[in-house]
Amino acid sequence: MRVLLLGPFEVRDDEDRPIRIAGVKVRALLARLAMEPGRVVPADVLADAIWDGHPPDNGANALQALVSRVRLAIGTARVEGRAPGYRLVIDPLDVDVVRFERLTAAGRESSELAALRETEALWRGPALTDLLELRFAADAAVRLDELRLDAAEHRLGLEVAAGNDVLDELRILAEAHPLTERIQGLLIRALYGAGRQADALAAYERTRDRLGDELGIDPSPELTELHLSILRQEPSTARRRTNLRAQITSFVGREDDVADLTERLNTARLISIVGPGGAGKTRLAVEVAERADDAVWLVELAAVTDPEQVASAMLTTIGVREVGLLDPSTGEPIDRLTEYLAQQRVLLILDNCEHLVEAVAALVDRLLGGCHELRVLATSREPLAIDGEHIHQIRPLPWPEEVADAESFPAVRLFVERARAVRPDFALDASTALAVIEICRRLDGLPLAIELAAARLRALSVGQIVAKLDDRFTLLGRGSRTAQARHRTLRAVIEWSWAPLSQPEQELAMWLAVFPAGAPLDALDDLDLLTDLVDKSLVERSGERYRMLETIRSYALERLAESGRAPGVRERHARHFLRVTESAEAELRTAQQLGALARLDAERDNISAALRFAVDTGDAELGIRLIAAMFWYWTLRGIHSERLRWTRAVLEIGSGLPDELRALHGVLDGLSRYEAGAIEDGMRAVAAGLEIARGSTDLPTGPARTVLLVAPAFLEGAGLSASKWPALTGWEHGMALLLSASSPTCMPR
Repeated sequence: MRVLLLGPFEVRDDEDRPIRIAGVKVRALLARLAMEPGRVVPADVLADAIWDGHPPDNGANALQALVSRVRLAIGTARVEGRAPGYRLVIDPLDVDVVRFERLTAAGRESSELAALRETEALWRGPALTDLLELRFAADAAVRLDELRLDAAEHRLGLEVAAGNDVLDELRILAEAHPLTERIQGLLIRALYGAGRQADALAAYERTRDRLGDELGIDPSPELTELHLSILRQEPSTARRRTNLRAQITSFVGREDDVADLTERLNTARLISIVGPGGAGKTRLAVEVAERADDAVWLVELAAVTDPEQVASAMLTTIGVREVGLLDPSTGEPIDRLTEYLAQQRVLLILDNCEHLVEAVAALVDRLLGGCHELRVLATSREPLAIDGEHIHQIRPLPWPEEVADAESFPAVRLFVERARAVRPDFALDASTALAVIEICRRLDGLPLAIELAAARLRALSVGQIVAKLDDRFTLLGRGSRTAQARHRTLRAVIEWSWAPLSQPEQELAMWLAVFPAGAPLDALDDLDLLTDLVDKSLVERSGERYRMLETIRSYALERLAESGRAPGVRERHARHFLRVTESAEAELRTAQQLGALARLDAERDNISAALRFAVDTGDAELGIRLIAAMFWYWTLRGIHSERLRWTRAVLEIGSGLPDELRALHGVLDGLSRYEAGAIEDGMRAVAAGLEIARGSTDLPTGPARTVLLVAPAFLEGAGLSASKWPALTGWEHGMALLLSASSPTCMPR
């Protein structure tokens, strides 16, 4: 339960649903108890507050009646009667007044911006709005409003000192308190820090005139000294110029990235943060920039579509007009930009460069050559590829494989924090942990996708979210109304990367998408196109393999289906892995066995996709050849359940086999029956298959030989003796001799 007093009186239950508290006196009793949560408030103090100093003659009985009504509304155990009064049983931090006071004290003591920002977020309007007719509430409201103003002044002082853009907030506060010199001084500092010297001086003149006209006093020495320092244009007064916005959500994980980038910026003049859409490149750049001492400008390029307008967009963002450098006679925008940036130490953040990468690369190269104190932090889905560029590859947030200590992993921590923003009662426990881990895994640890999924907790449980992840683009189709369009939905994030791709790049991406386990290099024909997709953060290299994040792969598969070419691409994929498995099968009985096993281990999911294609399309020949090629691998690895599942699925396809595979089909059918418990039927089917083989002059070639050589182990006295096919040599000859002596009892059941 939570009691909210910083605004209209409100009580919310454990599910964050409002609890109706009827009657002013009942609300007054609960509000007065909440002001001292967990403490016994004397009955006479409560009566004085509720009846405003004039309690009725039967005050004790009347108070008891109100207590009964409160208990009825919030639960009997919530209000305890203890001499000499009553106490509210609640965590003090579940009362917003207590939380506000503690955060304010902590924030002032440590100058911690995050704590002071949270204090402001707790307010929903004037304190105790609907109880102000009562003296205790009115007195508390005055005290809380003064504390709120004091906290706001302290917070805004820290924001201005950090160079954060809080001008709009300061203007409102300054208009509300025109004679408060500290607030007026903060506004003046913020204006000057933003490069608006004339506006800062005008604000000082207004304050001086008001103080003289209304109070008959001169500005304080501190305000006067501030005025003089502006006239002298002292840089220490301006602090750091920046247009970075104050962040309203916590920054989770990436501590190592921040430390690494901060360190590298000491020596590197150009760093490009590259990674897939939704990975948090912009937020990482902002977090690094907030630790810089230089002026910082964030130039958002997503809305710029004309490469010729990149320099102009930078000029507009930085506001060079205010220092007189935008006279048309002074030359091209790049010249004016270079002239301005050459005069100072600046960290320039160029955000979302991927769709203008060539224009941005040329511009950055020129700026770095002409501005010796300039440093550039670029965010892009591909590098700028110019001399001196340092690349920082941003990775997905890690998630755990097991429940133990799950909340210590950044992906889980991010989900939990964002979940609690929409469901304050959400807890990571035995009932939710596995589902949360699965969400983080299925969404590839992408921060934006995780945040969109957490927002769905307003309507869905974590289990329901997991169940709907197969249709992730519909599930995650709603985001913040204030976010840029490309970040409002998961689909928009991927489309932003997909749209600029050339037709050959899109075709290669769709080809890669049919590889659920990623692709080895020998499955990819065009090395240049592959390099382009890696550079554009759509494909990542993992060891010797190339794979897509599951979200990008899902999108590419959608595009493949829409193109109408999915059946042909899937067949090409299946035929490729038929060649892979048949080649590896021949090595399983040679000195190359370990290498062949490792290759098949790596391709296991891809081979399953090939088998799925054979089953879905009714291609019996493809299916049975894949089963034969994988038979000895499954046997060596002891993967019997997978072997049986795919064998039975392929056998159900029916007819359509060439003559050379009919014996293999019969033997596989018999083995499947035998292992299902139908011993006699299985032995008859194996015998029938072997009879077909006996009618041939030689065993079939390729992997089918292995299955037919193993089959006699299931038939007592009916084995294929080594003398039947005298051409058998080496491993095959030894296997035939071994299995001729075997009995059906060796068969696993």
